[in-house]
Amino acid sequence: MSATLGDGASAAYALGAFLRTRAQEAGLSAREITRAFQQRAEQAQVGAVAGGPAAPVSGTNFSKSHLDRLYKGGAALPSVQFLRVFMEITSAAAGLPHQRHQALFREATELLAEARRLKTRPAALLPPQPQPDMPTAAATIAMLQAELDLQRARSAGDRLRRELSDTQALMGTLLQIIDALRDIITELDLDLVGVPRTARRTLPRSLAERQRTEAVEYKAAAETEFGRVDHRRRVLELLWDQAQGNLRRLAAYADVGHLRPLPDPPPLQPRGDFSPGLHAESALADIATALGRVQEYNDAEEQKVDDLRRVLADDSLLAPDDELAILVAATRLSDPLARSAALQTILTGWAHHPRTRDALLRLVHDDQSTIRHKVAWGLAAAWAGNSEAQDAVVELAGDPEHHVRQTAVLGLVHGWAGDRTARDALTRLVQHEDPEVRETVMPALVQGWADDPVVRDCLITLARDSEAFVRAVAAELLTERWFHDGAALVALRSLCDDPSESIRWMVVQRLARGGYVTANFPVTDNAILQAAELPPSYQELGTLPVAAALRRGIGFHEGITVLVGGNSTGKTLLLEALALSMTSVRSDLPIGRPSSTSRDLAKHLRITWNDRRIPYSCYYFSDRNVRVLDSRASVVENWQANLRSVAESDGVPNRIVLIDEPFGSLHPAAERAVFDTLSGLADQGFQLIITSMRTTWTTFPAARVIQIDRSARRTVSFDPTRPPDGPTLLI
Repeated sequence: MSATLGDGASAAYALGAFLRTRAQEAGLSAREITRAFQQRAEQAQVGAVAGGPAAPVSGTNFSKSHLDRLYKGGAALPSVQFLRVFMEITSAAAGLPHQRHQALFREATELLAEARRLKTRPAALLPPQPQPDMPTAAATIAMLQAELDLQRARSAGDRLRRELSDTQALMGTLLQIIDALRDIITELDLDLVGVPRTARRTLPRSLAERQRTEAVEYKAAAETEFGRVDHRRRVLELLWDQAQGNLRRLAAYADVGHLRPLPDPPPLQPRGDFSPGLHAESALADIATALGRVQEYNDAEEQKVDDLRRVLADDSLLAPDDELAILVAATRLSDPLARSAALQTILTGWAHHPRTRDALLRLVHDDQSTIRHKVAWGLAAAWAGNSEAQDAVVELAGDPEHHVRQTAVLGLVHGWAGDRTARDALTRLVQHEDPEVRETVMPALVQGWADDPVVRDCLITLARDSEAFVRAVAAELLTERWFHDGAALVALRSLCDDPSESIRWMVVQRLARGGYVTANFPVTDNAILQAAELPPSYQELGTLPVAAALRRGIGFHEGITVLVGGNSTGKTLLLEALALSMTSVRSDLPIGRPSSTSRDLAKHLRITWNDRRIPYSCYYFSDRNVRVLDSRASVVENWQANLRSVAESDGVPNRIVLIDEPFGSLHPAAERAVFDTLSGLADQGFQLIITSMRTTWTTFPAARVIQIDRSARRTVSFDPTRPPDGPTLLI
C-alpha cells in the first residue's frame, strides 16, 4: 500500500496515521514507545563505549511530543532508521511473526518515500486531490506542545546553570572551612606535644584536647559534606549535558525553527548563602554554625537535583491526553504568537470551561493587545453574568488600545446589559480622551440601558463634544430615544446653530418633522440643484433605503452634499439618475452605461432647480473612470489632478460635479488631501454631490452629510459565535 494523497502534507498525515495504528495494535502509548527508544539508545551507548557499533537511534528524535506530532502529520519526516526501530518495537510488543513485521516495514518505507517525493515536487505540478480531515486544533496543540517542550528545556537549563554555580561556590566555602580546621588542629597538636608558646598562646591541656576532638569531628563532617557537594556537582554536570542535548535537538526541530535562537547564557553569580567573613573564620563555634547550615543546604539542594532529574527524564509536561491543559499551559509561553494561537484554540473549543475562565482572568494584563482583545471577547461571550468576568471586562473597557476597548464595551452590553456596574463603567468613558471611544460608548449605552436617564445625560454631555462626528451620533441617538424629553430637546435645539453643516441639517429636519421648529421643505436658496424627491406611488425601488430618503425629500447643499450609506443602499442609482436628469446640460466624463433602474428612476425624480442659477455643465467621477494623468503619481494625486482639471477647464459658473465613492480605494489618512481639493471647488461656485460609505465626512464642517441608512454609523457589533481573529502559528 502506498500513499495516494495529493500532496506532501497529506502523505505525511497518511504515514502518521499508519504509525499510530501500529502503536495502537501493539497497545503502546507514545510515552512507552519513547522509553523503548531510550532503552535502545542507552544500550547502544554502552556498546559503543565497549567498542561496539554506533547507536542505531543516534541523531533521531523519539520524544513523546515528537511522536504525537508525527501521528498527526505535523512533524518533520522521519528517517528510515527511525521507522526500522519503531516497527521493531511495535511488532515485538504486538507479537507479530517476522514475515508480517517485514511486510509492515516495507509499507511504512513506501509511505515515507511517497511523502518525501511529494514534499519535493513543485506545487504547481500537483494534481488537485481531496485533503484528509486533519483538525486545525490538533495541529495547533501539537505545535504548542513542541514549544512547551522547548520552553521547559530552556527553564531546566537555566536552573542547572544556577545550581552548578551555587554548587561550585559551596565547594569553595567547604574547602575554606577544611583548611581552617586543618590549621586549628595543627596548632592544637603543637600545644599538646609541649611546643613552647607565648603568653598570648597559653592554653590549658584539657581545653586543647577537647578543642582538638571537636576540630577533628568538624573536619570529618566538612569532608563528608564536601563529598556530597562534589557528587551533586558530577550529577549536575551529567544533567547539564542532557539538558544541552535536549535544547540542541528541540531548537533544530523544524516545527519550532521560527523561534528565537538559544542565547549564550551569561555567567551567574553565586547566591552568597555564606558570607566571606564567615567562611574564613577560624573560631570553632562559627565553623560549627556554618557546617550546620551547609548540611541543611545540602539536604535541600539534593531534593532540587532529584526534581531536576525527574523533569529531564519525564518527556511530558502535562497529562498526555489533556489537550486543554496543554493549551492553557501554552498561554504562559514567552512567545506572543504561541500564546495567541493557544488562546484562539481554547476559545474555539473550550470557551465555557472553568480553566478557560481562569486563564482569561490571568491574561487580562498580558502585554500583547491582540491577546487582551481575545480575552475581552472570551469573557463576554462565554461568561456573561459572572462577577469576576464582569470586573475584568470593565477593566479592559479602559484599555490603552482602541480595539480592546471597543470589544470590551460591546461585550459589557452583550453580557451585562441592564447591570448598573457595567453601565457606570461605560459612562466613565464619556470623558475618555479618544473621540472614537466616546463615539463607540454611546450606541452601546443606548442598546444596553434604553430609557435610563443616566444614559440620556451622557448623550446630552456628548452633544457638546469638541468632535463633530461625536456630536452627530449623540444628536441622532437623542432624537431616536428621547425626542420628547425636555432636557434632550434643549440640547437638540442648541445644535441648530452647530458649526457643522451636517449636524445643523440633521437636527433641524428632525425637529421640524416633530413639530418643534418651523421649517419648510429642505431647500437651500443658493444651490443649483436644490432638492430631489419621489412620489409615494413609485415603488419600483422596493425597500432600498434611498427610496425612503427620496420620499422624504433630499435637499442638496450649495457647496458639498455627501450621501452616506452602506453597500446596496441605492446611492449610486441616485447619482446616475441625477446625471441622466441633466441631459440638457453639457457633460464631461459620462457615466458610461447606466442601469435600466437608474434610467427609470431618472424619469420619475422630481428635481427642484434654482431659477437664478441655470446649470452650465455636469461632471461625473467614480473610482472607475478617474483618469491616470501621471503614472508615477499616487491615487490621491491623480484624484486631485482630475478635480483641478475641472476647475481649470473653463471660467463659467454654475457647474455640478457628481462623485461616486471618491475614497473607495484611499487610506483614511488621504481623505484630508482630497477634501481640501473638493472644498476649493466649492469655494469657486461648484456644487458637489458625493456618495460614500464613510461617515468621516461629518468632521468636515462645510459638507452636508445626509445619512441614507443607519448601517453607515461607525459601530462594530459583538459576535459571540466567533472569537476575534489574531496572529496564529503557521500550521
